[in-house]
Amino acid sequence: MSDLLLRLMRPLARISESLAPGPTGRVAFRLFCTPPRPKQGRHRAAAVKTPAARLDGGTVFSVPFPCGSVTAHRFEPAPRSDGDAAPCVLLLHGWTGRAAVMSALVRPLLDAGFRVVALDLPGHGASTGTTLDLPTGVASLAAVARAIGPLEAIVAHSFGGSIALAALAGTLPAQPRVTTKRLVLIAPPSSMQEVARWFADRIGLGPRGLRALEARIHAVAGVPVTAFAGAAQLQRYGGPTLLLHCRDDREVPFAHAQALADAGPFVRLEAQSGLGHRRILTAPRVAALVADFVAGRAEPAPAQTQPISSRRTTASIASTPSGESFRQGR
Repeated sequence: MSDLLLRLMRPLARISESLAPGPTGRVAFRLFCTPPRPKQGRHRAAAVKTPAARLDGGTVFSVPFPCGSVTAHRFEPAPRSDGDAAPCVLLLHGWTGRAAVMSALVRPLLDAGFRVVALDLPGHGASTGTTLDLPTGVASLAAVARAIGPLEAIVAHSFGGSIALAALAGTLPAQPRVTTKRLVLIAPPSSMQEVARWFADRIGLGPRGLRALEARIHAVAGVPVTAFAGAAQLQRYGGPTLLLHCRDDREVPFAHAQALADAGPFVRLEAQSGLGHRRILTAPRVAALVADFVAGRAEPAPAQTQPISSRRTTASIASTPSGESFRQGR
């Protein structure tokens, strides 16, 4: 959303929420769930050429789900000596991403003996739709999981991590629960409520408009936005989890990683530096950590449930300046 559009929208949003909070909440929700279209031009094409080229060796297929269809790319490792099928790892990109942005992780996982599937989430890449919300994302993830068989691991970046957590925790009553042996989360937000509050502030909504936006989220998801608290969902999943996050991430601050790490000793936090929110996906050391973890070469402590620590609170997450938090980083 451009700065000019924001300057025009903010005063209108305050007036609208006072006169018609319900419709304002619905419009805000639509904006909240609409990813911006990628910028075109030679520089943009050059920036995506290398990641997209890494997908050339894969098989493209489409998976239908109740809201449309998603496009995915499947990569097969060398045949196993025992003749068994290779276990499968699913890659989920984040907000405004596509399968190609996860492509640096494909080769290390193939070399470790895994079949790899990377998909374009709804409203992104070659998949259908113009919007993406958590119910739609979970429905598409569940459909792909059914199509490709049991999952050895899910590796998810940013908002893809929010989708994965909701699917693995069974947060949405109308959506099937997804299962996987291992989970890798790369720079995910820990609180969708904080993301919604940041967005409401960004477009100029006050308390009344924020309540209307949260009411719309509740109506669409069937649960309140507070149900998408990352640490609580991670506890309900309870499986071995690797959490990778940069201390200098200006889009989803490192405090979110600290909050998620409080879910329990089954979570292993590997802090990174100098890679920001998106370059972390192309760092060789990150790809190596992911492959080692998925292959079981680097395990966290055995899974168990413990109370979530209160030493890292939502307030500490929200204290990051709103101009830096969640900037296109869902």
